[in-house]
Amino acid sequence: MGVVITEVRDYNEYQQILDEHPLVIAVFTGQGCVACKGVESSFTDIALAYAGRVKSLMLDTAQTPRVQGVSGTPTFVVYRNAQEVDNIKGIVDPDEQNYYLDKLFTHYANGNPAPFTYEPPPPPAPTAPASPAAHPPLPR
Repeated sequence: MGVVITEVRDYNEYQQILDEHPLVIAVFTGQGCVACKGVESSFTDIALAYAGRVKSLMLDTAQTPRVQGVSGTPTFVVYRNAQEVDNIKGIVDPDEQNYYLDKLFTHYANGNPAPFTYEPPPPPAPTAPASPAAHPPLPR
């Protein structure tokens, strides 16, 4: 299925893409959107990993016909059998974007129902304390 970074000329073309693929995840970005810059790279990486299971679209709102429910950027819209099942506005912290997008794609690629609920990654495991020999002796 692959990633399509494309210009969709009209709504009929957009609808045709939705009709041809059972699962589509589209991200709408904007040229002036600071948050969108990091999303583009993360989205492409994750979309490539799911290329056989998910049709992925990255669309610039300045070059794409208006789509209902897209009022800001970035916006992720998930379609199953050409029907919108989820609409997610915004994105998490840049450090969590790959994790977030992987969870989003996994959720829908595995056939789970909407809505997708994000759970942040677990905190890193605490590091082991230094060996007791590294500590100075206690005063007497």
